[in-house]
Amino acid sequence: MLSGTTPQSRAMRPPVDLRFVAAASLLLSLWLILIEPVINRDAIIYLRTADAYLRDGLMASLGLFDRPFLSIIMAWLHQLTGLSLLHAGLVFSAVFFAILSTSFVSVVRLLGGDHRVQLIAAIVIISHPLLAHGRDSIMRDAPFWAFSLLAFRALLIYQRQHTVTHQIQWFCFVAIASLFRFESVFFAVLAPLAVFLASDQSNRLRISLRLVALPLTAIVAVTLVIILIQTVIMPGSQLFPAITGYIDKLTSLPQVFNDVSSATGEALLFFTAKSDANIAVIAGLAAILVVNICRAIMWPYVIVLIWGRAQNLFPLIPRQARILLNAHLIIALIYLALFTLTNRFMLERYCHIFTIFVALYLPFLLNAALAPGRRPVTKILALLVLVGMCIDVSGSLGNRKIYKKEASQWLTSNTPTDATILSNSKYIAYFSGRETDWSNLGAITFKASDLNSRPDLWRKVDYIVVRVKRGESEQWASFLQTNSLSELKVFDGERHGTVSIVEVPPRAKPGRGRRY
Repeated sequence: MLSGTTPQSRAMRPPVDLRFVAAASLLLSLWLILIEPVINRDAIIYLRTADAYLRDGLMASLGLFDRPFLSIIMAWLHQLTGLSLLHAGLVFSAVFFAILSTSFVSVVRLLGGDHRVQLIAAIVIISHPLLAHGRDSIMRDAPFWAFSLLAFRALLIYQRQHTVTHQIQWFCFVAIASLFRFESVFFAVLAPLAVFLASDQSNRLRISLRLVALPLTAIVAVTLVIILIQTVIMPGSQLFPAITGYIDKLTSLPQVFNDVSSATGEALLFFTAKSDANIAVIAGLAAILVVNICRAIMWPYVIVLIWGRAQNLFPLIPRQARILLNAHLIIALIYLALFTLTNRFMLERYCHIFTIFVALYLPFLLNAALAPGRRPVTKILALLVLVGMCIDVSGSLGNRKIYKKEASQWLTSNTPTDATILSNSKYIAYFSGRETDWSNLGAITFKASDLNSRPDLWRKVDYIVVRVKRGESEQWASFLQTNSLSELKVFDGERHGTVSIVEVPPRAKPGRGRRY
């Protein structure tokens, strides 16, 4: 066993004080919030849902977003503290990133990490650049990650002690995590199987069945309540259309997969290779998933993991805990694979739950790389990885979207309060405070190049406020020339494009003065 991971060395120094970890996490969140002028796009739906909840109650918020738990908490925090909804959401996010960071270090300690390993763990989780990019955002991911890690911590203790207290803790954490993201249900159902595999043969069946009883009972009860509401209390209603959509995609997967395979075979393959089109589709989707997972982990850390595997360093974590950890990685991978298969795309952000669990190996591997007896080049490379990650996250360019904020402020100061706008930026549509048709701002918004063929989008509004990407400049200029329009104000986002504000003259409107 390498230095830094033995029971004797762990006993020599106290564990890392989690209060300092929380403070470091909060300070980083504060710094990133201060230097980032524009909130993330998804935050707008949570802000609008919170507005609806405060204005008209729960059903109104459900009408905007079918999983409004985050928005309701933001509304409560706003009412309790007087903070704006925006700042309430950012405070909430910062707190849960701090909980994520402290629980990560706490889990590493449970896995056998000594003081130095815990310090490395704090650096890994706080400085991870892609995870840190969410610190200046409002999103459901941070509480989902935090409660998932707290659930894993409770499960580690339950697997050792088999206490009812930690069984209930695990269930509560998993249940709360599922309020933020539905995929937590996968862990609720499959984690007991991991406990079965990791436990001694004498009592594995009893403790795993006892563990699975609570989530299965809860799932059945919630399902019955939803059915009762949708069929008896509110006939024809659909409480969670997004989740229902995922289930529908899953049930229709065989037919959709056959259709996609046929189309792929016709477009890509020739002769007898067309019969293997299903293999091509699976290989392509698997490649997309693997690449996104590696990007989410970060390539330097991927190399560290490969090195650790080649050096047979994974057994630094005790066997039973390692089985539980690997099982959680497999559960996350199953969910990500199903999502990729049914939706035919993947995002790095969706892979972060896998990233967080696999990152639990990194402190042990980096500590091993820095251990006495290692070659100097190995130590230098390990230090470069850690320092590079810290520089990456602290050197984030915070003004990259300031042009959107400037455009919103200009609209607020220079247009009538009852003006209507058309915008393809959710941020501008929300923070300008001007009336807009939100049906044009779904998951996929219109482009500047669409306006020539869609006069119905803009002829009824007072102002067109459009983000023009660099590749759309010619189409945008053609639109302005064709319709005899001119730009009132342009905000330059450099490589991100521009925001152009155009006042629509009365002659262009069918029915002057018409409002939405």
